[in-house]
Amino acid sequence: SIESSTLGLNEAEIRYESGIGTKLEVLEAKTRLARDQQLFNIKFGDQKIGQRSLAEILNLPEDVTPLIGSKTQVTGIWDLSLEDSIIAAYDSREELDSILLDISINNNNANAALAASQPKLSIVNTTTSSFAKGELNQISPNTSNTSSNFSNTIGLNATWFIFDGGNSRSLYNYNKSKAKEAKLNFASRRAQIRKEVEEVFFKLESAKLNISASYTEVLSARESLRLAKLRYKSGITTQREVVNNQRDLTDSEVRYIISVTSYNSLLADLSRQTGIDNTKPCDIKVNKINQSNTESKSDLYESNLIPLCQL
Repeated sequence: SIESSTLGLNEAEIRYESGIGTKLEVLEAKTRLARDQQLFNIKFGDQKIGQRSLAEILNLPEDVTPLIGSKTQVTGIWDLSLEDSIIAAYDSREELDSILLDISINNNNANAALAASQPKLSIVNTTTSSFAKGELNQISPNTSNTSSNFSNTIGLNATWFIFDGGNSRSLYNYNKSKAKEAKLNFASRRAQIRKEVEEVFFKLESAKLNISASYTEVLSARESLRLAKLRYKSGITTQREVVNNQRDLTDSEVRYIISVTSYNSLLADLSRQTGIDNTKPCDIKVNKINQSNTESKSDLYESNLIPLCQL
């Protein structure tokens, strides 16, 4: 914008000095250049602030500032449907597994509390055996004499706390209530996760449409500025029309950058929500528009206009 405004100011001054322009056109060109310079200064300051914020996030030393030199462009497209994204979000959330574990623990504690008041039966089996060789209390013992003994005892024990003051039943009900509470928390958390994924997914779809719309707006504003400049050079319009079209082009390019940045942020947020990196690179495709006269395609698409991905 500054380069275009500077060129417009030079042309207005040349026309004024040649006697085919007016002082008003020169003043309008100076005003446009001053506004573009102010906008640049504001954005340049925002960039410096963003660089320092990035350095803080990356925990860089105070004397190290990251450089932001890449142009904003669409990083890719989301290659999963809404339902698949929601299922992936369910699978990636550890808090859901933790809630399921709490449900299982509470149910086991309830069963253990109920079992404490039930009768307990135990079977005891005791087996003993002995072997002896020789004789005792004999003057001449017979060492070849042998004896053995074997016994087996089977017993049955029963224990039953007939009355415990309702303690086991109370513990059972308490743990069952905790398990029911955990189930409700599980359903609530699943619903919340689904809502979060749906919101990001729908916003991503909307941002995708905004990119296409803002890109078309940039192309139209760029062509309108070109035609306005030709009309101004032919003397059939005023500098005011060029100034207005230049402002419209600047605004449309800013909106395009904002829409792309918003789309990329939502894409990263959806990847974080689902726990998977399912961003598919997209092919760059420039929309065709009608070209007039002998102007080449490269004149319409200047280097600072980012191509639109085939979303």
